[in-house]
Amino acid sequence: MAVDRGADGSSEWVVVDFETASTRGTPCQLAAIRVRDGVEQDVLLNSVFQPPERFDAFNVALHGITPDAVADAPPWPIVRDELVRFAAGAPLVAHYAPYDMGVVRDECDLCRLEWPCLRYTCTVSIARMVWPGLASYSLLLLCSSLGIAVDRDRHHDALYDARLAAAVLREAMVEKGASSLDDLLDRTWIRFGEIGPDGWYGSSARARMEVPDADLEADPSSPFYGQVVVFTGELAMVRRAAWLLVAEAGGQPEAGVTKRTNLLVCGYQDMLKLAAGETRSAKLRKANSSTRRASRSRS
Repeated sequence: MAVDRGADGSSEWVVVDFETASTRGTPCQLAAIRVRDGVEQDVLLNSVFQPPERFDAFNVALHGITPDAVADAPPWPIVRDELVRFAAGAPLVAHYAPYDMGVVRDECDLCRLEWPCLRYTCTVSIARMVWPGLASYSLLLLCSSLGIAVDRDRHHDALYDARLAAAVLREAMVEKGASSLDDLLDRTWIRFGEIGPDGWYGSSARARMEVPDADLEADPSSPFYGQVVVFTGELAMVRRAAWLLVAEAGGQPEAGVTKRTNLLVCGYQDMLKLAAGETRSAKLRKANSSTRRASRSRS
């Protein structure tokens, strides 16, 4: 599946936005932006119109795209394959991903095509976790709240909206001090959604487990006493039980690897749950990277 790390350790993702002619399964414009370490690298912009269905006047009023404008555009099967090639395994990001990923599913159904294999997340879900309590998480109002300049006349142009969504994601990473999209989702307790030929599930918040505090009256001779401990992989017990045992021994369990981490306990790693080409979990890669940096700084 997808990975948000390039071969050189960079952080990559692809922001997508669709405009539709009428129903959700009638895309008439697609924009996709490849972002690498927060910087736009490449753009895929396409008009699509397959199958031929009527344009609702309401939709045309929003985006200004008419049937004549897409009369010679490539059909959806071609554009679907172009999107998969453009993503090249990187995760997709969309502002209100349930709609944009629904466009992909519905249009594939209408064209009797398999759903492509895509991993994705949603900037609305992320924003709700990073900036809770805002009056609105609609794209323009959210950007305005974050100090991102907006041009209302360009709203509902797929490329413009994709760039705004990319700006929101960059702000969220800065706010949470995240080094990658994987890291940001770990910090906001959001899981990736996935689409594939056999089905799909959405990108949503995971059940948040309260991390117990260390028992400072525990036996100081315990190897966990005073240590910040993180677990990765599957354990012989549920994660919550492992946290409690560490806390009772005077250690401080934490959900993710940070500069404070002293011990990373590695359980069984299901290789099918890893990103494409990876042999280690994101936590283990981050811990190894931090160890190398610390070693270089001492030398």
